[in-house]
Amino acid sequence: MFAALKNNLKEITLFHIFLYNFILFGTAAVNNLILMPKFFKNKNVKQYVLSILALIVLVTFIQGNYLEWLFKKFNTNRLVDFTPFAVTSGVSENFQAFQKYFDAFPSIIMVLVIMFLGFVLQRFFWKSKIEEQAKAEQTNAELSLLKSQISPHFLFNVLNTLYALSLKKSDETPDVILKLSDILRYSLYETVEKEISINNEIHILKTYIDIESLRIPSSAKVSFDYDNSISDSKKIAPMLLLPIIENAFKHGTYSTIGESFIKANLRVNEKLIFTCENSFKESITSEFGGIGLKNIRKRLQLLYPNKHKFEVKKEVDAFYVKIEIEL
Repeated sequence: MFAALKNNLKEITLFHIFLYNFILFGTAAVNNLILMPKFFKNKNVKQYVLSILALIVLVTFIQGNYLEWLFKKFNTNRLVDFTPFAVTSGVSENFQAFQKYFDAFPSIIMVLVIMFLGFVLQRFFWKSKIEEQAKAEQTNAELSLLKSQISPHFLFNVLNTLYALSLKKSDETPDVILKLSDILRYSLYETVEKEISINNEIHILKTYIDIESLRIPSSAKVSFDYDNSISDSKKIAPMLLLPIIENAFKHGTYSTIGESFIKANLRVNEKLIFTCENSFKESITSEFGGIGLKNIRKRLQLLYPNKHKFEVKKEVDAFYVKIEIEL
Protein backbone atom coordinates (compact mmCIF):
# COMPACT_ATOMS: atom_id res chain seq x y z
CA MET A 1 0.00 0.00 0.00
CA PHE A 2 1.25 3.49 -0.78
CA ALA A 3 3.01 5.42 1.95
CA ALA A 4 0.69 8.27 0.97
CA LEU A 5 -2.31 6.39 2.35
CA LYS A 6 -0.64 6.28 5.75
CA ASN A 7 0.40 9.92 5.76
CA ASN A 8 -2.52 11.49 7.60
CA LEU A 9 -0.49 14.43 8.83
CA LYS A 10 0.00 15.80 5.36
CA GLU A 11 -3.59 15.03 4.43
CA ILE A 12 -2.67 13.95 0.88
CA THR A 13 -5.91 13.09 -0.88
CA LEU A 14 -6.51 9.86 -2.81
CA PHE A 15 -7.45 11.92 -5.84
CA HIS A 16 -3.92 13.31 -6.25
CA ILE A 17 -2.38 9.88 -5.66
CA PHE A 18 -4.71 8.34 -8.22
CA LEU A 19 -4.11 11.09 -10.79
CA TYR A 20 -0.31 10.85 -10.52
CA ASN A 21 -0.33 7.07 -11.02
CA PHE A 22 -3.02 7.32 -13.69
CA ILE A 23 -0.65 9.45 -15.76
CA LEU A 24 2.13 6.89 -15.21
CA PHE A 25 0.07 3.89 -16.31
CA GLY A 26 -1.75 5.89 -18.97
CA THR A 27 1.59 6.49 -20.64
CA ALA A 28 2.33 2.77 -20.67
CA ALA A 29 -1.21 2.06 -21.91
CA VAL A 30 -0.74 4.40 -24.88
CA ASN A 31 2.47 2.54 -25.72
CA ASN A 32 0.94 -0.94 -25.32
CA LEU A 33 -2.42 -0.30 -26.96
CA ILE A 34 -1.48 2.13 -29.73
CA LEU A 35 2.22 2.47 -30.45
CA MET A 36 3.31 -1.17 -30.05
CA PRO A 37 0.48 -2.73 -32.11
CA LYS A 38 1.12 -0.14 -34.83
CA PHE A 39 4.83 -0.99 -34.78
CA PHE A 40 4.20 -4.75 -35.10
CA LYS A 41 1.81 -4.08 -37.96
CA ASN A 42 3.95 -1.61 -39.97
CA LYS A 43 7.45 -2.64 -38.77
CA ASN A 44 8.47 1.02 -38.92
CA VAL A 45 11.24 1.32 -36.30
CA LYS A 46 11.94 5.01 -36.92
CA GLN A 47 8.30 5.97 -36.49
CA TYR A 48 8.00 3.99 -33.25
CA VAL A 49 11.21 5.40 -31.73
CA LEU A 50 10.20 8.99 -32.52
CA SER A 51 6.69 8.39 -31.16
CA ILE A 52 7.83 6.83 -27.88
CA LEU A 53 10.48 9.52 -27.33
CA ALA A 54 7.90 12.25 -27.95
CA LEU A 55 5.52 10.53 -25.52
CA ILE A 56 8.20 10.23 -22.83
CA VAL A 57 9.25 13.88 -23.18
CA LEU A 58 5.64 15.08 -23.05
CA VAL A 59 4.71 12.99 -20.02
CA THR A 60 7.95 13.85 -18.22
CA PHE A 61 7.16 17.54 -18.67
CA ILE A 62 3.58 17.11 -17.44
CA GLN A 63 4.47 14.78 -14.58
CA GLY A 64 7.44 16.89 -13.48
CA ASN A 65 5.39 20.06 -13.17
CA TYR A 66 2.54 18.21 -11.50
CA LEU A 67 5.00 16.68 -9.03
CA GLU A 68 6.47 20.11 -8.25
CA TRP A 69 2.97 21.40 -7.53
CA LEU A 70 2.26 18.41 -5.28
CA PHE A 71 5.46 18.94 -3.32
CA LYS A 72 4.57 22.57 -2.67
CA LYS A 73 0.90 21.93 -1.89
CA PHE A 74 1.53 19.16 0.65
CA ASN A 75 4.87 20.50 1.91
CA THR A 76 6.87 17.37 1.12
CA ASN A 77 9.65 16.26 -1.19
CA ARG A 78 9.05 12.52 -0.74
CA LEU A 79 8.02 10.92 -4.03
CA VAL A 80 7.02 7.75 -2.18
CA ASP A 81 4.09 9.70 -0.75
CA PHE A 82 2.49 9.68 -4.21
CA THR A 83 3.56 6.47 -5.95
CA PRO A 84 5.13 3.08 -5.17
CA PHE A 85 7.43 3.64 -8.16
CA ALA A 86 9.47 6.16 -6.20
CA VAL A 87 12.81 6.22 -8.02
CA THR A 88 14.62 9.54 -8.37
CA SER A 89 17.98 10.69 -9.64
CA GLY A 90 20.05 13.57 -8.32
CA VAL A 91 21.46 16.37 -10.47
CA SER A 92 24.23 18.90 -10.10
CA GLU A 93 23.59 22.41 -8.80
CA ASN A 94 23.60 23.77 -12.38
CA PHE A 95 20.50 21.70 -13.18
CA GLN A 96 18.57 22.07 -9.93
CA ALA A 97 15.80 23.84 -11.79
CA PHE A 98 15.16 20.60 -13.70
CA GLN A 99 15.19 18.34 -10.63
CA LYS A 100 11.42 17.89 -10.89
CA TYR A 101 11.84 16.21 -14.29
CA PHE A 102 14.58 13.92 -12.97
CA ASP A 103 12.22 12.97 -10.15
CA ALA A 104 9.42 12.09 -12.58
CA PHE A 105 11.46 10.48 -15.38
CA PRO A 106 12.67 7.21 -13.69
CA SER A 107 9.19 6.12 -12.61
CA ILE A 108 7.86 6.77 -16.13
CA ILE A 109 10.58 4.56 -17.63
CA MET A 110 10.07 1.88 -14.95
CA VAL A 111 6.34 1.56 -15.62
CA LEU A 112 6.91 1.66 -19.40
CA VAL A 113 9.45 -1.19 -19.19
CA ILE A 114 7.27 -3.33 -16.90
CA MET A 115 4.20 -2.87 -19.09
CA PHE A 116 6.29 -3.41 -22.24
CA LEU A 117 7.58 -6.74 -20.92
CA GLY A 118 4.03 -7.72 -20.06
CA PHE A 119 2.92 -6.83 -23.59
CA VAL A 120 5.74 -8.85 -25.17
CA LEU A 121 5.03 -11.90 -22.99
CA GLN A 122 1.30 -11.69 -23.68
CA ARG A 123 1.95 -11.40 -27.42
CA PHE A 124 4.39 -14.31 -27.30
CA PHE A 125 1.89 -16.63 -25.55
CA TRP A 126 -0.95 -15.45 -27.78
CA LYS A 127 1.12 -16.09 -30.90
CA SER A 128 2.18 -19.51 -29.60
CA LYS A 129 -1.45 -20.40 -28.91
CA ILE A 130 -2.50 -19.30 -32.41
CA GLU A 131 0.32 -21.33 -33.97
CA GLU A 132 -0.65 -24.40 -31.92
CA GLN A 133 -4.29 -24.03 -32.99
CA ALA A 134 -3.26 -23.63 -36.63
CA LYS A 135 -0.98 -26.66 -36.39
CA ALA A 136 -3.76 -28.72 -34.77
CA GLU A 137 -6.22 -27.67 -37.47
CA GLN A 138 -3.71 -28.55 -40.18
CA THR A 139 -3.04 -31.94 -38.55
CA ASN A 140 -6.77 -32.67 -38.32
CA ALA A 141 -7.22 -31.67 -41.96
CA GLU A 142 -4.37 -33.95 -43.04
CA LEU A 143 -5.73 -36.83 -40.99
CA SER A 144 -9.20 -36.33 -42.44
CA LEU A 145 -7.72 -36.41 -45.93
CA LEU A 146 -5.79 -39.58 -45.15
CA LYS A 147 -8.91 -41.23 -43.74
CA SER A 148 -10.87 -40.22 -46.81
CA GLN A 149 -8.24 -42.01 -48.90
CA ILE A 150 -8.37 -45.16 -46.79
CA SER A 151 -12.08 -45.93 -46.92
CA PRO A 152 -12.63 -45.85 -50.72
CA HIS A 153 -9.39 -47.75 -51.31
CA PHE A 154 -10.37 -50.37 -48.76
CA LEU A 155 -13.96 -50.73 -49.99
CA PHE A 156 -12.76 -50.99 -53.58
CA ASN A 157 -10.82 -54.16 -52.69
CA VAL A 158 -13.76 -55.67 -50.80
CA LEU A 159 -16.18 -54.98 -53.65
CA ASN A 160 -13.77 -56.66 -56.06
CA THR A 161 -13.94 -59.79 -53.91
CA LEU A 162 -17.72 -59.64 -53.79
CA TYR A 163 -17.86 -59.24 -57.56
CA ALA A 164 -15.61 -62.27 -58.10
CA LEU A 165 -17.81 -64.40 -55.84
CA SER A 166 -20.99 -63.28 -57.56
CA LEU A 167 -19.56 -64.37 -60.92
CA LYS A 168 -19.02 -67.83 -59.47
CA LYS A 169 -22.52 -67.75 -57.96
CA SER A 170 -20.90 -68.82 -54.74
CA ASP A 171 -23.09 -69.91 -51.81
CA GLU A 172 -20.82 -67.81 -49.60
CA THR A 173 -21.91 -64.58 -51.24
CA PRO A 174 -24.61 -63.78 -48.61
CA ASP A 175 -22.09 -64.28 -45.81
CA VAL A 176 -19.65 -61.96 -47.57
CA ILE A 177 -22.37 -59.33 -47.92
CA LEU A 178 -23.02 -59.49 -44.17
CA LYS A 179 -19.34 -59.11 -43.47
CA LEU A 180 -19.17 -56.27 -45.95
CA SER A 181 -21.98 -54.51 -44.06
CA ASP A 182 -19.94 -54.95 -40.88
CA ILE A 183 -16.97 -53.35 -42.62
CA LEU A 184 -19.15 -50.52 -43.92
CA ARG A 185 -20.43 -49.83 -40.42
CA TYR A 186 -16.87 -49.76 -39.16
CA SER A 187 -15.77 -47.49 -41.98
CA LEU A 188 -18.65 -45.06 -41.45
CA TYR A 189 -18.85 -44.86 -37.66
CA GLU A 190 -15.68 -46.16 -36.04
CA THR A 191 -13.25 -44.19 -38.20
CA VAL A 192 -14.68 -40.85 -37.06
CA GLU A 193 -13.27 -41.56 -33.60
CA LYS A 194 -9.77 -40.46 -32.75
CA GLU A 195 -9.03 -43.84 -31.18
CA ILE A 196 -10.84 -47.17 -30.96
CA SER A 197 -10.31 -50.35 -29.00
CA ILE A 198 -7.55 -52.56 -30.40
CA ASN A 199 -10.02 -55.43 -30.17
CA ASN A 200 -12.27 -53.63 -32.66
CA GLU A 201 -9.35 -53.25 -35.03
CA ILE A 202 -8.59 -56.97 -34.64
CA HIS A 203 -12.22 -57.79 -35.45
CA ILE A 204 -12.13 -55.82 -38.68
CA LEU A 205 -8.78 -57.39 -39.64
CA LYS A 206 -10.26 -60.87 -39.15
CA THR A 207 -13.37 -59.93 -41.13
CA TYR A 208 -11.30 -58.63 -44.02
CA ILE A 209 -9.05 -61.72 -43.95
CA ASP A 210 -12.14 -63.96 -44.02
CA ILE A 211 -13.48 -62.16 -47.11
CA GLU A 212 -10.19 -62.10 -48.98
CA SER A 213 -9.43 -65.73 -48.13
CA LEU A 214 -12.45 -66.79 -50.23
CA ARG A 215 -10.85 -65.79 -53.52
CA ILE A 216 -7.16 -66.56 -53.04
CA PRO A 217 -5.54 -69.74 -54.40
CA SER A 218 -6.02 -72.83 -52.25
CA SER A 219 -2.25 -73.20 -51.98
CA ALA A 220 -1.91 -69.82 -50.24
CA LYS A 221 -1.34 -69.93 -46.49
CA VAL A 222 -2.75 -67.11 -44.37
CA SER A 223 -2.31 -66.81 -40.62
CA PHE A 224 -3.12 -64.07 -38.13
CA ASP A 225 -1.95 -64.61 -34.54
CA TYR A 226 -2.95 -62.18 -31.82
CA ASP A 227 -3.32 -61.94 -28.07
CA ASN A 228 -6.84 -62.92 -26.91
CA SER A 229 -6.52 -61.10 -23.59
CA ILE A 230 -6.09 -57.54 -24.80
CA SER A 231 -7.96 -55.06 -22.61
CA ASP A 232 -10.64 -52.89 -24.22
CA SER A 233 -8.92 -49.90 -22.63
CA LYS A 234 -6.01 -50.34 -25.04
CA LYS A 235 -6.71 -48.12 -28.03
CA ILE A 236 -5.18 -47.02 -31.33
CA ALA A 237 -6.21 -44.89 -34.28
CA PRO A 238 -8.74 -46.68 -36.52
CA MET A 239 -7.80 -48.20 -39.89
CA LEU A 240 -4.11 -48.09 -39.00
CA LEU A 241 -3.25 -51.77 -39.48
CA LEU A 242 -5.74 -52.71 -42.18
CA PRO A 243 -3.83 -51.23 -45.16
CA ILE A 244 -0.90 -53.52 -44.35
CA ILE A 245 -3.14 -56.59 -44.61
CA GLU A 246 -4.67 -55.20 -47.81
CA ASN A 247 -1.28 -54.84 -49.43
CA ALA A 248 -0.20 -58.24 -48.18
CA PHE A 249 -3.13 -59.88 -49.98
CA LYS A 250 -2.64 -57.82 -53.10
CA HIS A 251 1.07 -58.55 -53.44
CA GLY A 252 1.39 -61.70 -51.37
CA THR A 253 -1.29 -63.89 -52.94
CA TYR A 254 -2.27 -62.39 -56.29
CA SER A 255 1.11 -61.43 -57.69
CA THR A 256 3.09 -64.53 -56.78
CA ILE A 257 3.52 -67.81 -58.60
CA GLY A 258 3.38 -71.09 -56.72
CA GLU A 259 3.02 -71.26 -52.95
CA SER A 260 2.28 -67.89 -51.35
CA PHE A 261 1.83 -66.88 -47.71
CA ILE A 262 0.81 -64.12 -45.32
CA LYS A 263 1.87 -64.19 -41.67
CA ALA A 264 0.49 -61.47 -39.40
CA ASN A 265 1.14 -61.16 -35.68
CA LEU A 266 -0.16 -58.70 -33.07
CA ARG A 267 1.06 -58.37 -29.49
CA VAL A 268 0.09 -55.74 -26.93
CA ASN A 269 1.63 -54.81 -23.56
CA GLU A 270 3.20 -51.42 -22.95
CA LYS A 271 3.59 -51.24 -26.72
CA LEU A 272 1.58 -52.44 -29.65
CA ILE A 273 3.76 -54.56 -31.93
CA PHE A 274 2.29 -55.60 -35.25
CA THR A 275 4.21 -57.54 -37.89
CA CYS A 276 3.18 -58.77 -41.29
CA GLU A 277 5.28 -60.85 -43.66
CA ASN A 278 4.13 -61.99 -47.07
CA SER A 279 5.47 -63.62 -50.20
CA PHE A 280 6.39 -61.09 -52.85
CA LYS A 281 7.35 -61.05 -56.49
CA GLU A 282 9.11 -57.99 -57.91
CA SER A 283 6.96 -56.31 -60.52
CA ILE A 284 7.90 -53.66 -63.03
CA THR A 285 4.35 -52.32 -63.27
CA SER A 286 3.55 -51.99 -59.57
CA GLU A 287 5.24 -50.82 -56.42
CA PHE A 288 4.47 -52.56 -53.16
CA GLY A 289 2.56 -50.39 -50.73
CA GLY A 290 1.05 -47.77 -52.99
CA ILE A 291 -1.36 -45.51 -51.10
CA GLY A 292 -1.52 -47.87 -48.12
CA LEU A 293 1.99 -47.80 -46.65
CA LYS A 294 2.58 -44.14 -47.48
CA ASN A 295 -0.69 -43.35 -45.77
CA ILE A 296 0.28 -45.32 -42.66
CA ARG A 297 3.70 -43.67 -42.43
CA LYS A 298 2.17 -40.20 -42.61
CA ARG A 299 -0.58 -40.99 -40.09
CA LEU A 300 1.94 -42.42 -37.64
CA GLN A 301 4.01 -39.24 -37.90
CA LEU A 302 0.95 -37.11 -37.18
CA LEU A 303 -0.68 -39.27 -34.50
CA TYR A 304 2.32 -40.71 -32.66
CA PRO A 305 5.29 -38.36 -33.07
CA ASN A 306 8.40 -39.79 -31.39
CA LYS A 307 6.27 -42.67 -30.06
CA HIS A 308 6.38 -45.13 -32.92
CA LYS A 309 8.61 -47.17 -35.20
CA PHE A 310 7.72 -48.14 -38.74
CA GLU A 311 9.98 -50.70 -40.38
CA VAL A 312 9.70 -51.97 -43.95
CA LYS A 313 12.00 -54.64 -45.45
CA LYS A 314 11.88 -55.94 -48.98
CA GLU A 315 13.74 -59.07 -49.96
CA VAL A 316 13.86 -61.11 -53.17
CA ASP A 317 10.72 -63.12 -52.50
CA ALA A 318 9.30 -61.68 -49.26
CA PHE A 319 8.11 -58.42 -47.80
CA TYR A 320 8.16 -57.54 -44.09
CA VAL A 321 6.40 -54.70 -42.23
CA LYS A 322 6.64 -53.95 -38.52
CA ILE A 323 4.85 -51.28 -36.48
CA GLU A 324 5.62 -50.40 -32.85
CA ILE A 325 3.46 -47.88 -31.00
CA GLU A 326 3.87 -46.74 -27.41
CA LEU A 327 0.43 -46.92 -25.76
